[in-house]
Amino acid sequence: MTDYCLLAGRLFIALMYVLSGFNKLFFFRHGLEEVEAKKLPFPHLALGCTIAVQLVCGFAIMAGYQTTIASALLAVFTLATAVVFYDFWNQQGSQRTLTFTGFLEHISIIGGFVVLIASGPGRFALQS
Repeated sequence: MTDYCLLAGRLFIALMYVLSGFNKLFFFRHGLEEVEAKKLPFPHLALGCTIAVQLVCGFAIMAGYQTTIASALLAVFTLATAVVFYDFWNQQGSQRTLTFTGFLEHISIIGGFVVLIASGPGRFALQS
């Protein structure tokens, strides 16, 4: 049963990144507007790297290939995203609450990656 749960967990946690990566790839201009709104340096490069990390690491986790490395990279990426895009400490009122919730969701996802790093990908993986 554990191996089935690990497979399901890998698929669920990685799906968000794969879908987000494809969305940014197909609607590059929208993603670029998000990056530019936060005044990040080299917005085209930042978005290109974001797409690459989301797709490569997302598919790797789904397949169970280099799961520890891919999980660690997405955990760091997710933390950086939380800090840059969910800066609740700069918000007021209901916007602060909404942004804080988004920040906490990202931190929770990092927890999922930590569990995956500790447990490994399970038996249903290209590489354990």
